[in-house]
Amino acid sequence: MSERGDQVQKLLASLAKHADLIAEAFDGAVSGGDKQRNAGIEALFGLGVLKPYDEDSYRLNPRLREFFADYFSSYHAFQALRRVSGTMQQAQEQWRELRRLKRLGASKDVARLYAAFDESIVEMAYSIEHNLAMLHSLLSTQYGNVDDLSSKLRQNRYYSKQVTQFLRDVKGIDAFVEQIAEEAVASGMTDVRHLVTRRLGARCLNWTSQIKDAQAVISKRLFEAKLMEDRLKRLSRFALWLTRHKTADGWDLAVENSASEALFRPECIELRPQPDVADTDPSAWDNLLVAVSKLPPKKAPPAPKAEEGPQLLLEDEANEVVEVVDPARKALRELVAHASQLDAPISLLHWKRARPELADVSDEAWLMFSCLQLKGGGMRLSFVEQPVLDPFPVNEAFYDVEVRRPLHEAA
Repeated sequence: MSERGDQVQKLLASLAKHADLIAEAFDGAVSGGDKQRNAGIEALFGLGVLKPYDEDSYRLNPRLREFFADYFSSYHAFQALRRVSGTMQQAQEQWRELRRLKRLGASKDVARLYAAFDESIVEMAYSIEHNLAMLHSLLSTQYGNVDDLSSKLRQNRYYSKQVTQFLRDVKGIDAFVEQIAEEAVASGMTDVRHLVTRRLGARCLNWTSQIKDAQAVISKRLFEAKLMEDRLKRLSRFALWLTRHKTADGWDLAVENSASEALFRPECIELRPQPDVADTDPSAWDNLLVAVSKLPPKKAPPAPKAEEGPQLLLEDEANEVVEVVDPARKALRELVAHASQLDAPISLLHWKRARPELADVSDEAWLMFSCLQLKGGGMRLSFVEQPVLDPFPVNEAFYDVEVRRPLHEAA
C-alpha cells in the first residue's frame, strides 16, 4: 500500500473510533464533557472533522455534512443547487495550460495537469447528478423539509428559478464539450476528446430531459397552487358572509336541464350478486361448490292427499315441443367422445371446418367457446402459436388448439 493509502486508512480508523461524536455533530453542535469526550473532540478537531462554532461548541465539517445529507437524502429548506459554471471555468483554464505544456513538451507536468483536468470533469458530472437527485427527492416528497403550505409554495417558486439557471449551466456544458473536442483534435490529444465526450457530452441530452421534466412538475404545481388560491379566496368570502348572516335561511336555486350534476344526489341502485354457473374455470367451480354446501337442504314435496284422486295429464300432439340441439354443443360432444379413444391430438380448427352445420360460426368464436368447455371437462389443450418476430411480444398469439384426452384416461 502506498503512503497516501496508509494515511487514508488511518483517517478512516479515527473516524470509526469516534463515530458517536460524529453522529451527534450531524444533528447539531457538540460540547465538551468528561476527559474521554474531550479527547475525542480534540482528535476530531485536529483532523478537521469538527469546526469551532461557539465557546466550547463544535459543529461538523460542512463538506462531511454534505456527504451525509446526500447519502440520507436529508436536505435543508431552500437548499441551493450546486453551480457548475465555476468548475467549468476552472476546467477551461486547466485545458489552456494543458495545451501550452503539450506544445512545450513538459510530459511530467502534462500528466499532473491532465489528472487535475480529469478531476474537474468528474466534479462537473457529479454536481449535475447531485442536483438531479436532490430535485427528485424534493419533488417526490412534496418538499417534506417544511410543513407550512405557504413555505412549500415559496420553495416551488425558488426552485423554479434554480432549475432555469441549472438548465443554462447544462447547455453551457454542451458548448464547452464541443469546444474542447475540436481543440483536442487539433492538438493531437484524442484522449482528452474521448474524456469530455464520454463523461459530459454523451450525457447532456439525458440531463436536459430530466431537468425539463422537473421544470414541468414545478410549473404544474405552481399552476395548481394558483387555482387553489382562487378557490380559497372565494371560500373565505363565503365563510365571511355566513358569519355575518347567521340567521339567513339561504336561497333557492332554479333547477334546469343545464344545472350542474354536482347539485343532485344520485339514487342508489340495489344490486344482488349472482354466481355465474356457466363459468367452467376450476377455481369458479370450487367456489360454487363451497356456496352450494352452505345452502340448507331442499324440502321434500308434501305427499298428495288420498281423497284427491289421480291427476290427469292432457297430451296435446299438436303443440308438441321439440328440443333443438345446438350444433356447436353436439359437435363438441362428438369431439370429446372421439378424443377419448385416441392418443393423437385433434385440431379444433380442422374439426370445425369438417362440419357444414358449423359454417355460420367464426373460427375465433369456435376456438374460444370450445376451449372453455373442454378445459372445464378435464381435456388437455395445447395452443398452436405462430412464429413471433417481435423480440419482446406483449400478447401470445395462436391460430389453432389441439385437444388430447385426460391423463388418467391416457394411462
